[in-house]
Amino acid sequence: MTNEPSELLGPRPGATPPIRPQEAWTTLAGQAPLVLPDEVDDLGTLMAAVARGEAFVLQGSTCAEPFSERRTVGFVRTLLQMSVILTHAARMPVVKIARLAARHAGPGAAASRRAHSDAAVTMNMIRAVSGENGIADVRQVHGWNRDFVRDAAGGSRFEALSAEIDRGLGFMAAWGVDDRPLRTTKVFASHEPLPDHGMPHLLREGAGEEPQLWALSAHQFRIGEQARRPDDAHLAQAELLANPVCLTIGPTTAPEEAVEYVRRLDPRVQPGRLTLISRMGSDRVRDALPPIVEKVTASGHQVVWSCDPMHGYPHEPAAGSTACSFSRILDEVRGYIDVHRALGTHPGGIHFETTGAQDRTDTEPGGGSGTECGPRLNEQQSVEFAFLVAEILRG
Repeated sequence: MTNEPSELLGPRPGATPPIRPQEAWTTLAGQAPLVLPDEVDDLGTLMAAVARGEAFVLQGSTCAEPFSERRTVGFVRTLLQMSVILTHAARMPVVKIARLAARHAGPGAAASRRAHSDAAVTMNMIRAVSGENGIADVRQVHGWNRDFVRDAAGGSRFEALSAEIDRGLGFMAAWGVDDRPLRTTKVFASHEPLPDHGMPHLLREGAGEEPQLWALSAHQFRIGEQARRPDDAHLAQAELLANPVCLTIGPTTAPEEAVEYVRRLDPRVQPGRLTLISRMGSDRVRDALPPIVEKVTASGHQVVWSCDPMHGYPHEPAAGSTACSFSRILDEVRGYIDVHRALGTHPGGIHFETTGAQDRTDTEPGGGSGTECGPRLNEQQSVEFAFLVAEILRG
């Protein structure tokens, strides 16, 4: 039997329909899963730690960039460079999430199969470069950061922080520390739910527990602000899944509305099940975010609080450079952190957009993103951004 995902969504938008094993199939039935249920559970455990204030999450995206080996390796390299800086600054583990498939395939089985094939290749590449024989050795990654501090304009500003990381690594080397976590890392995958195209699902029923439904095309699913409507199929689908879920909130989100979404998407009150990504703009974050944080916290749900500072205002390509938005991007991060510190809650994460290239920004001719993306940072700008966020976190 083959059913469209919409058939799993039940009779009315706000309801969570029962899971029916015989209908846990999609238009991609027979395709190999891209992730495993245990990996999804691992991310859930890590996100719970973030919600408790014991970890930090760094989520990055290349937005509309096409799949390619060069882009994927460049993106992972940037993600790793930033995570080393933020791990040292926050003094806690950094959960690394790659937001993939930011632009969905077109309708039809052929397009879905092509999207699945591209995603499989990309996931395999990410696992390879972050694994034992890849590029994830923390000493190698910090070597790239040292190169940035030495060679980049203004990099000397971060020399002291880089030297601190050097001393920490030197201390571990003196003690003969060479644990596997220093040489490898886990990079989890996230994308928007795809109710119109289908996702491979796995239904597994544990003894004495309620059955759970894992969507195995990614570890985490993100609902964007445009899809954040009570009757949207993305929301109804996310209610069904055991995967961790992200929800974007903007400056027009009412505190009561945010609480209602939290109750729908975290019905079992599981720490870290839901991430709220604020996308407010530097001019609104200090006013719009506090009442939302207060209301959600008072509800008893332990969500992960994250910040996307790159989409809170319209991008202006005519300005000729992403540098025109850099100060506003940083100011939104500063406001987001200030709000949480004032309220005693944990500023648990940052979302960034990158071109995945060392020297190209989205504002250059032929950049490929047109008006689909807001400002994006190249590799050097991303590393500088991480150093600047580190300064803010250290206070």
